[in-house]
Amino acid sequence: MAAIYAENYELPAQSSLADNARGEAYARVVAGAIGGIPGLGRLLEIGCGSGATARFLARMLPVHEIRGVDPALPDEFLGTSGKVTLARGLLEDQAGPAWRHFDAVVSINTIEHTPDPAGFLAAIAARLRPSGKAVVICPVAVPANCELLFFDHLWTFSPAAFHAFAAAAGLRVTETLALDGALACFQGFVMEKGGGASEPGAAANPDDAARYLAAWQELDGLWCDRLDTLGGRVQIFGAGQMAAVIRAYAPRTWARTERLVVDNPADAWDLGRVERYVPEDHVHGYRTIVAVNPLAKEAVAARIRRDGGEPLVMPDAIQF
Repeated sequence: MAAIYAENYELPAQSSLADNARGEAYARVVAGAIGGIPGLGRLLEIGCGSGATARFLARMLPVHEIRGVDPALPDEFLGTSGKVTLARGLLEDQAGPAWRHFDAVVSINTIEHTPDPAGFLAAIAARLRPSGKAVVICPVAVPANCELLFFDHLWTFSPAAFHAFAAAAGLRVTETLALDGALACFQGFVMEKGGGASEPGAAANPDDAARYLAAWQELDGLWCDRLDTLGGRVQIFGAGQMAAVIRAYAPRTWARTERLVVDNPADAWDLGRVERYVPEDHVHGYRTIVAVNPLAKEAVAARIRRDGGEPLVMPDAIQF
């Protein structure tokens, strides 16, 4: 796992606009959860990505120091800038007093990558002051969603599973955070040291995951059949995470695609030929695969129809 993130994991370097927007959204959730901690002075973020969330937290919270660590941290963010110090590596690589005794520890979309979730949470507890709080955010398990498709996601956490791992690590869940908007497919847990009863969480239904994966298994054939009927050229609207997932799980559709189109090509992932979306291009016979967050698919499809195009969208079984 360390080799994957040190050598081949490029998400923190992809799409700076999206990265900043995501970092600010997560920072607002975290600030709302821990902003009231008395004497909040030092914060640690484990799996800090590019450091975007840490930089926003430095502006939102009355902290005097934030430290972040990530094995895939891009070179340009290494070191100290203002209140924020970022290091490349794993948490266990960071020794010495500067990496201990934090008032708050934050980890966003990291625990699902770890081989030992209880051990990961225990490592968080070890870095916390006795009265400190931890916030862990990860993908939801219910409803099933695209996090099931990522090979480096080793776990999917129902609330019940997360509570059990936290208890095994000597942490107690004091609050569950329901995220919404662009973060609707994520969940958050606020924890403190100590045992004791906590609200039991809901368990996941494995049939939900099975239905979701079956929909992805059928998607390539569904789209290829539709494209055979329609004829014409094929383009994909979107050049981010969902386009990358389509490349992996709908390879025949991807092979028929001439190009990706987006409103801002400068902020696209490195997935191949990317051009600016031009409504007038629909007269050239393009059929457009909608490769955006499924929560936004209908709005994008409606836009393409207004422009005279023919959109192909994810089936409803693929929720996000």
